[in-house]
Amino acid sequence: MPQTELTGQRSLPARFLEALEQEVVLSQDMLAILQTEQKALLNMDMQALILLSDKKENRLSRIQALDSQIAELTREALPEAAGKTTRFTALIPLLKPEEGEKLARYRKRLAWLREEILSRNQINRHFAADVKTYLNDAISLITSGIAERPLYGGSGFSRKPSLNQPSFISREV
Repeated sequence: MPQTELTGQRSLPARFLEALEQEVVLSQDMLAILQTEQKALLNMDMQALILLSDKKENRLSRIQALDSQIAELTREALPEAAGKTTRFTALIPLLKPEEGEKLARYRKRLAWLREEILSRNQINRHFAADVKTYLNDAISLITSGIAERPLYGGSGFSRKPSLNQPSFISREV
């Protein structure tokens, strides 16, 4: 790619826009995974949650790889910005109008997708934490009730069984 002045219009490498397009597709896929995860959380489908966790990790690593590739391509497109973080908005005015518009659309779409992914992920995490707390509370109630019963060693066999709780040996025999 020939170097031009900072004020001249530039052209992005084709792989730059391809990487952005791939990132949009992967981000849409991640959002769909998070929506499916929410349904699996509601249904408490542990097998589906395990599979979705693997899918999420895969998509996340692929998105991170694309982010790195896009950052490298940005440094190549703007060598004068080496060592600095460059935003897409800084690139847009330097590009040919049609490429600038395309980049602006990708930037807007990615920003929306990232916000939705972040929001959905936060909702799923809160829901999972609430379910975990609920289940832990239910288990505590169940186990504390059992521990108080003589059969399970709560206070020994010194207490007489009441009519409201089962006893190991029937009193009628």
